[in-house]
Amino acid sequence: MRRTLYDAVDPSTIPPGATLVAGYVDGKHANLGPLRLRFPYATLVSIAVRYTSRAQVLDVGKGEATPAEAILWCTHTMTDKSNRELTVHCDAVAVPHLRAAFREARVDEPNYWIVRHDNDPRLPDGVIAKEYQSTSGWDKSIVADYWPGVNPAPDRRTP
Repeated sequence: MRRTLYDAVDPSTIPPGATLVAGYVDGKHANLGPLRLRFPYATLVSIAVRYTSRAQVLDVGKGEATPAEAILWCTHTMTDKSNRELTVHCDAVAVPHLRAAFREARVDEPNYWIVRHDNDPRLPDGVIAKEYQSTSGWDKSIVADYWPGVNPAPDRRTP
């Protein structure tokens, strides 16, 4: 079962009852504290816009981190985490460029949370999440059942 994630600059615009929400740890829209207060029982996803900030997700794009900085974030800032537990948030058209940069640097790729505002809530192969809708108040994403680095690892024990 896929899940719905909401993110917004202003946490008060996110629909009440959201169970998966994302917010910024840094930058001009840092809002993790207010988001945590508004949604105390939701799973919270932290997003950084600077490669020097610790978070579960790094935002890569115009005005945020660059592809080269995404590699530095994975290899220096978040060095205590496996890249399988990290996620880069970027426009869908940037993914091939990011993948090439990681390959060229010989660094394992993180997960990808892509932006493609097509109002299609289907999750494409090879990505962990897709932001598919944007309103004046919030963005809406479809997310895989299990998001490494956000959710606890599934229990693999057999009964």
